[in-house]
Amino acid sequence: MPLPFGLKLKRTRRYTVSSKSCLVARIQLLNNEFVEFTLSVESTGQESLEAVAQRLELREVTYFSLWYYNKQNQRRWVDLEKPLKKQLDKYALEPTVYFGVVFYVPSVSQLQQEITR
Repeated sequence: MPLPFGLKLKRTRRYTVSSKSCLVARIQLLNNEFVEFTLSVESTGQESLEAVAQRLELREVTYFSLWYYNKQNQRRWVDLEKPLKKQLDKYALEPTVYFGVVFYVPSVSQLQQEITR
């Protein structure tokens, strides 16, 4: 059975993209679990963040963002308005993106959703 977007699953259990219009983003969650998303090469950081939030069933996305290690091995937040692929190609040390907390609240009672806590 063929996979969508021209993806091929090799014996290594890794995806390769045969289409230049797709990107398989590998994102590490807060619990160190990795998830992979198939995105358009034009997908912005915001669209990538929303894909993670949807997978986690998270509605309070404003407290979180995505980041990566730049070529100087320093953390850099993903610009949510720019395409993710361009940022990773230009600045990233590796293609892995990390899901992280960007804002802290003084009291967890301010958070609406249990999963956000």
